[in-house]
Amino acid sequence: MEFGEETSPAVAFQKDAFDLTVEDVYDISYVIGRDLLKISGSGEEVSDLQFRIVRVLEMFETLVNKYNLSLEELRMERDNLKAELQKALSEGGSRDCTVSPPP
Repeated sequence: MEFGEETSPAVAFQKDAFDLTVEDVYDISYVIGRDLLKISGSGEEVSDLQFRIVRVLEMFETLVNKYNLSLEELRMERDNLKAELQKALSEGGSRDCTVSPPP
């Protein structure tokens, strides 16, 4: 590992896949692009590979973004259910009602 690399975009490669953000995908893209520039000459194969990698990174970005949105939707739903439960508990506690078992 090079000096200062722990604060560089390469850190994104060390994260768990479920902890990645869209910014991490951009960092990964930057590192791969930088490395491709180091090896790229005039070879057409490298150019073709670069376009395929860019396409995979675009798909990866979409998946990470969709996962993060889904996670946020689940958190919002959880919070809504907690609020409903608290409301039901407070209403039930404020009423003097008895619950009888079904016949």
